[in-house]
Amino acid sequence: MHPDIQSRRDIVDGLHQRSRLATIELYRLIGRPEPVVAFRMVVKPAGRDFFHVVDTRTDKVMGFRRNHNEACALARRLESERSR
Repeated sequence: MHPDIQSRRDIVDGLHQRSRLATIELYRLIGRPEPVVAFRMVVKPAGRDFFHVVDTRTDKVMGFRRNHNEACALARRLESERSR
């Protein structure tokens, strides 16, 4: 990986961690529990060699893949499309 890309990724990771800690501290200060992040798209095994990507709101199968990593990538892509 190019050093500039790695440097940028390290900076973004650090900023994400600081943001997460600030959010935790905010909820601690106001005395409320943190909201639970619920994912809309989940990956479920379907048979021996397939994985379904299921919309949790409608229980519809939105797609399928033979590889778990590919199914997770599809779920992330669908999740980002649905949140727009």
